[in-house]
Amino acid sequence: MTALLRVPERVLEERLVASPVIVGEELARQVSDYVRREQLGYYPPLDFFEKVDDGIDGDLRDSVQGIAWFVTNVVRSEVQHRLRAAFSSVHISDLRLLAFTMPAVRPNHPNALHDLSRHYTPDTAKLSLEVSTIEKRPDIEGLERLAEHKLHRWLDRHFATVEITSAKVV
Repeated sequence: MTALLRVPERVLEERLVASPVIVGEELARQVSDYVRREQLGYYPPLDFFEKVDDGIDGDLRDSVQGIAWFVTNVVRSEVQHRLRAAFSSVHISDLRLLAFTMPAVRPNHPNALHDLSRHYTPDTAKLSLEVSTIEKRPDIEGLERLAEHKLHRWLDRHFATVEITSAKVV
């Protein structure tokens, strides 16, 4: 399964000095300025700016890295802890901040800066996990829906949002 999990604001406020929302807004502004200056037709993922010196302020980059570390650790521990009761096994195969993926926003969209700010706000993790379950049923039809239901049931109250983007039986 692949899911997007947003850490609740109260958890972030308790533990972080910098507000992820403010960091996301500033990242969007600086990336937008860079894209306009370099005449790019797209907004790159934040990883792109590790190789570019004049794209994002160094202190802002450090803030994002610190928040990313915290958010991914919260997601990893909550998912492993909560889903242990729902599935026979849980293996996280990939975990990264959504902000480090390619934005689905283009510079010419009407609300580009707002949407880009939401994408770059470092409070959402993209998670790929493999789960197994023991079910007493003769066929595998409907197992994706069952797994999605279990994921929502066990994680919804612990995250601000839980969005399953894909699920398949292997």
